[in-house]
Amino acid sequence: MSDTLSIVHPCQVLQGPCVDLAAYVQSVVEAFVGQIAEALQRLLAERSAQALLRMEQLVHQILTTVADHMVGGIVAWLHRDHDFVARQTVTARLTDPRRLRHRGLRETVVRFLGGTALRFTTPYLSTDRKAAPGPRRRVGRRGTAGGGCHPVLESLGIFDEASPAFASEVARESVRCGSFEEAAEVLRERGVRIDAKGVRTQALSVGNEALRQRDERKAAAGRGVTFSDEFAGKRIVVSADGGRLRTRQGGRRGRKGKHGRRRFKTPWREPRLVCVYVIDEQGKRLRSMVPLYDGTLGDPDAVFAILIAELLLRGAAKAQQIVVSGDGALWIWNRVELLATALRLPPERIVRVADFYHAVEHLSAVAKLRSGWTDAQQHDWVRTMRRRLKKGRVDAVIEAARGLCRGRNAREITTEVAYFEERRDFMRYDRFQQQHIPLGSGAMESAVRRVVNLRLKGPGIFWREPCAEAMLHLRAYLKAGRWDELVDRVVHRSPDGRPRARPQAVPA
Repeated sequence: MSDTLSIVHPCQVLQGPCVDLAAYVQSVVEAFVGQIAEALQRLLAERSAQALLRMEQLVHQILTTVADHMVGGIVAWLHRDHDFVARQTVTARLTDPRRLRHRGLRETVVRFLGGTALRFTTPYLSTDRKAAPGPRRRVGRRGTAGGGCHPVLESLGIFDEASPAFASEVARESVRCGSFEEAAEVLRERGVRIDAKGVRTQALSVGNEALRQRDERKAAAGRGVTFSDEFAGKRIVVSADGGRLRTRQGGRRGRKGKHGRRRFKTPWREPRLVCVYVIDEQGKRLRSMVPLYDGTLGDPDAVFAILIAELLLRGAAKAQQIVVSGDGALWIWNRVELLATALRLPPERIVRVADFYHAVEHLSAVAKLRSGWTDAQQHDWVRTMRRRLKKGRVDAVIEAARGLCRGRNAREITTEVAYFEERRDFMRYDRFQQQHIPLGSGAMESAVRRVVNLRLKGPGIFWREPCAEAMLHLRAYLKAGRWDELVDRVVHRSPDGRPRARPQAVPA
């Protein structure tokens, strides 16, 4: 949080048990009437385009501050409801696995959507160490258990000094923009004073909780839970592919160089993505249903665990048909049987399709390896093989390619032929067209570009692996059009995005 940020109490707080919201709203607006009138007066005095620009920006900023104070005043009023405060405090102690002790009232700061920081006095609970105090920790070393909780604020979805809307907005801009610095600049243009470090901290707070809820979703799928029937009775296309990004390893210890920095390594990593979308009976993508994207830096088993969990939770076990489409990577095809077993689907309801356009690229590679051919000869051969391939004559294509396995490039051509031999059963494109099944995996290629290449990959961009994992997950849901779904999970701290059922505790 910026040192220059002014922190105040809500300008107006409701009094008493009766709520007169109309009077309350009017009192908050009246507190800022003078500032708004002064801004309008500047336009009347100057009467220029520049004055209108400044006035419009200033009035908008003042009104967002008014909105923050209105919301903050309601939050402060809830703290005066002693039954509500006591109920949330007792509930937090019952539901938290840690042994919590009431530490009394503490002051804390909350940032609201407009960027206003308001101060509240709220109950604070922390771990009771009387029975087992443990080793004394150093300053700034709270550990994974954290330093406690504010039960009343957390019952309203306020975590890490941020309201739900503020946390969502900052995290969304962090994954939408090209960098944390750019996100901070966009937010500052809206009147939210925050630096790049603050944006990163808030984004990782949301991202880490979203990853924790993803793990909970996998556990729920393992228990046979279904959260929705989104994919039940539908024809769905499932694709998987990998991208590239650079990670940062080291640089925290060791001797500094002449420029005052420690050396670090920047190895490439392959983030693996999955894409799921629904098609109609004609094989066209249903635009009324948003796709599902997700990804991880883990191995193929990790990405398929995410895919299987999401399909199970969304009712894909009752899907009419599942089309598994890919560029031909064997790590995808080798796990289709695992997918069928997990969904308990008969083999005939899962169709495997090797991307037609990737197959044509391999035909072009064969033609280029054939020494002595002109560009026209290469083009004619590829065009002929492409027609055969689309008609399902993959065996004829393999035989024609084998006939070119001579000369100095014979070994390379043999490798290309093996590509078709290993995927022969996934290249029955004539049948796929008759069944109105898409031949390409263009949606997956687009997802890799939009999710990974336009945000996580670029010159001079290096990621710590935990940060990359969180940003990859957030970016995937943003580009799939499912941001609100993810935020609901984070706010409610629940895998299905619904409020958790809390025990009905009555304070003594």
